[in-house]
Amino acid sequence: MSFFTKLFSKDKDKGYNKYIKWMKKNAGERMDANRKDLFKPDRCDFHLDRYEFASNYIKENMKILDVASGTGYGANLLKNKINSIDIVGVELDPFAVEYSNYIYGKNDNIKYLEGSILELPFEDNSFDIVTSFETIEHVEDDRGQIKEVLRVLKNDGIYILSTPNAWSKHLFGKTKYHVRDYDYETITNLLNEYCEVLECYNQNSGSITPFNHKQKRGIIKTTDENNFLAECFILICKNKG
Repeated sequence: MSFFTKLFSKDKDKGYNKYIKWMKKNAGERMDANRKDLFKPDRCDFHLDRYEFASNYIKENMKILDVASGTGYGANLLKNKINSIDIVGVELDPFAVEYSNYIYGKNDNIKYLEGSILELPFEDNSFDIVTSFETIEHVEDDRGQIKEVLRVLKNDGIYILSTPNAWSKHLFGKTKYHVRDYDYETITNLLNEYCEVLECYNQNSGSITPFNHKQKRGIIKTTDENNFLAECFILICKNKG
């Protein structure tokens, strides 16, 4: 039985119905990108694409932390790509953690914990790579968030994050779930205060949203000429120790 057959077969489980109802009710913030039957496929692909991209930086036997892991599909994707890694997902929402463990927590060397990115339940220098997608714009203390990620990251470890590209410019005000927005200059300047930004990439969904700037779906290197066309930025940072 394939992974997706197992996943969809849970729909017949009465206990699983509460998770379906919960995701539909909170679709603005919560989704499982593997459930294209429940959510827009282009939105699902947009979220999966950045985890696929991050997997290029991961090597066998690494210890990985996915912060703000949501419903767990991203950490599961990384685990399926490189089975030997030891990966932990940390998520603030207890119901999302419950869902993650119910759906994806059966694999060896993968677990999901409740916790805050401002107070991670790990010792210093614990992880080779930390991923955290679409998180920094949701947390009031962005500097505290960066410092806490770097605390648990090994010296010379890699921090991979993403953030929308100034979506508020298209909404005439702050995005509903964001406490702030970043453009290319503000996010790179902020990160370079604490770590070394090695690379920055434009990610676009190819969708009709104005945030996409009529770009094709994909992830390309950010330049001075194209940064304003990004729907989101993906940044690869190195812990300077």
